[in-house]
Amino acid sequence: MLDLLRRKAQSTVIQVAILAIVLVFIFWGVGTNQGNGINAVAMVNDEPITYVEYQRSYEREVSQIRDQLGGVLPDTLLQSLGMKQQVLDRLIQRTLLLQSAREMGLMVSADEVRQTIEAMEAFKRNGGFDVGWYQEILAGNRMSTTEFEASVTTDLLSKKIYTHLQGFGQVSEKELAERLRFEFRRKQFSYVEIAAADYDKKVNVSDDELAAYFGENQDRYKTRPRMKLKYVLFPFGSDQSVEVPEADITAYYEQHKDEYVVPEQRQAHHILIKVVENATEETAAAALTTAEDLLKQVREGKKFEDLARQFSEDSGSKGAGGDLGFFGRGQMVKPFEDAVFGLEEGAFSLVRSTFGYHVIRVDKIRPLSLKKVDEVKDTINAVLHKGAAKKAAFRAANDAYEKIILSGSLAKFAEAGGTVIQETDYFSQVDPPAVFKGSPEITRAAFNLKQGELSSLVEGGDSYAVLFAQELKEPEVPELASVRARVESDFVKDRALTMAEEAAQGLLVAIKGGADIASEAGNLGAQVKDSVFISRAENTESKLAPAIIEAGLALTARMPFPEKVETVGRSFYVMAYKGEQELPENLVAEKQEDLKKKMADENSGELLANWINYLKSKAEITIKDQLL
Repeated sequence: MLDLLRRKAQSTVIQVAILAIVLVFIFWGVGTNQGNGINAVAMVNDEPITYVEYQRSYEREVSQIRDQLGGVLPDTLLQSLGMKQQVLDRLIQRTLLLQSAREMGLMVSADEVRQTIEAMEAFKRNGGFDVGWYQEILAGNRMSTTEFEASVTTDLLSKKIYTHLQGFGQVSEKELAERLRFEFRRKQFSYVEIAAADYDKKVNVSDDELAAYFGENQDRYKTRPRMKLKYVLFPFGSDQSVEVPEADITAYYEQHKDEYVVPEQRQAHHILIKVVENATEETAAAALTTAEDLLKQVREGKKFEDLARQFSEDSGSKGAGGDLGFFGRGQMVKPFEDAVFGLEEGAFSLVRSTFGYHVIRVDKIRPLSLKKVDEVKDTINAVLHKGAAKKAAFRAANDAYEKIILSGSLAKFAEAGGTVIQETDYFSQVDPPAVFKGSPEITRAAFNLKQGELSSLVEGGDSYAVLFAQELKEPEVPELASVRARVESDFVKDRALTMAEEAAQGLLVAIKGGADIASEAGNLGAQVKDSVFISRAENTESKLAPAIIEAGLALTARMPFPEKVETVGRSFYVMAYKGEQELPENLVAEKQEDLKKKMADENSGELLANWINYLKSKAEITIKDQLL
């Protein structure tokens, strides 16, 4: 949550008055973990994690994942992610950290929490802290103010523990030198690719070999289960005789108002001065100077559109004077979006995104609104009409099903004039009849039947169905003649793969024994290629797979050949060390400080993880699984 709010801090707004934040804390206070063991999902050293706390955390995380997946989140996915346990583990870790912080004498004051929230641009509106906006953002993230302030406290305590542990994560000069060499030493290696595809035409196929191969691999060629089906369909259709009362339309509208909310939209102009993400400081500074000058000009009254046509590097909007039209949240890159939605009409700003520097003018604001029932009446009518038609189809299907049961069979029901029974030819589950292609539920239900079995009522994508499994054919091994082309293709590919691997193994043995790699490769019809000089941190050899590059970088003058042949797809690689370059002094000077900080962070992060594991091992933790 804190990270989310910090990412909103790109907006350009005036600093908040501290009094507003003080008022928030007077009303809501800094949160504490309250409760007792009666309704706790877990006890951590006699300190409870309440069911309410757990459930809110779980619902919040599930909601965030659901939003990221476009509103669809199957229960099976949650189970595979182990989401319930993940949420509980995080709450346990948080509790352990808070307990250890208290034991260390580390504290977070209300002032520290206030100052942290004060720095969050996400809670500012019109240049100051807005209590309502603060509550609204937290409510949108399914978090109370008390919970959020408690999470800020935990976050600050974690940082204090992290800082406390940093003293133990120092990096020695020897460690730094070794890591620099490992990351940045540039090596070059030779390699030979032996592709199985080059051996396909060298494979001879005899009838005896093919028959033997088919016998060894016959399970690969078994037919799929197939069936013949009798069925009756009851399409949902679009029976216009089904009328939808006005009261139903109004009731549906009231129950689904959230679907007819039109989010806030804003119209903006911008002038883009491009800066690539990895640009040098000099390049970025020059672009910033240009952007600041343009911002100054528009604030002094220069026509924005004219400057955009002359200077903007956004080809899509340049011709329109920088006009981006109306857009809502989630349509633009985050820093740009935050800046635009943090400004008033007519205001200017400057912000950097992954594209570069944007000079922005907000032109118009369309506030969040709700469509009136008359505007969506036709849409609702169609939804309810479809639902009513589906109910009518269900009634007809259910009535027919009862008569089928009373008749004793589908055939007798048809003989009595019930309806016309349809029949399929043999089909498999992966190739259903055209009538079922839009209803995989019906196909699945069919293959769950035993021969001679009648289904219950099955709901498909656009109809209900009653199915009767007339005849089933179990998987069987076909005659070789009927699948010969497929078997022969597989035989050739498998044999070619074996031949290529044997050739690569032979090449590796030969060069390890002192043979010339170019000569040996030539005998195989292959050629030796050289990589460019590459390092782990600066990989410019895009033609080779990562596994090949990693194996090549592991080679040294003392160990010029790999232990084994590397495989990528249907190709085999044999490599040989060729040389390396010493680290340039300017590279060492340029990279060592950043690398040292990275290593220190890694060490501290590892220490923190180990510290949490240590706390877990010493803690008394009980979990009520039945509450999860």
